[in-house]
Amino acid sequence: MISGYDLVAVWWEYRKQESGQVAADLNIGDYRGYVAGVCDVCNRWLFTTPEGTTQGQVCAVVGKWLEEHPGKWHKPAMGLVIQALQEAFPYYQKKRRRMRLIFLWVEKLKSSSVSN
Repeated sequence: MISGYDLVAVWWEYRKQESGQVAADLNIGDYRGYVAGVCDVCNRWLFTTPEGTTQGQVCAVVGKWLEEHPGKWHKPAMGLVIQALQEAFPYYQKKRRRMRLIFLWVEKLKSSSVSN
């Protein structure tokens, strides 16, 4: 299992590369790949990124969150990525729309059962 410590280590190397510095770790793509993978799997289920959000922006959001929460680095990395993205991109926007659709569907079922 990948810990927050592991993720932070590759975040620091990723950040160096993004700023044009020489990065020491050959696995700097691991950070972007890991964060993008969690985002792809959980987006629209646990949080909702706005249309047009890039992988680079998502990686920056997670990295900033990691830097602000060093007391949580001992936890599994996946949970930290999800928590960071939930705080940055709440799910409520889509939930409201989904609730409206469910309400309309229930109303349609009611009206069809009354007419039968």
